[in-house]
Amino acid sequence: MELTIRVNVPQPIMSRQAAEISSRMSEFSSRVLLRRRDTTVNAKSLMGIMSLGLSGGQAVTIVASGADEAAAASALAALLGA
Repeated sequence: MELTIRVNVPQPIMSRQAAEISSRMSEFSSRVLLRRRDTTVNAKSLMGIMSLGLSGGQAVTIVASGADEAAAASALAALLGA
């Protein structure tokens, strides 16, 4: 499943927030990707998330596939403030 959202966080996502996101996504068995423009990263990867340089107002696409894809996509959207 794919879900495009707009990031709604007050400050750019730095290491602490990226660690929280990757840790939370690791709880799901589904493959969870995060795409911004032409770059796609594994949402379970701290460095991958940080490499996107996410901040408020940016559009991102969550791509999830697997048994718990809907729950994973919903959780990631919530973590990104959508």
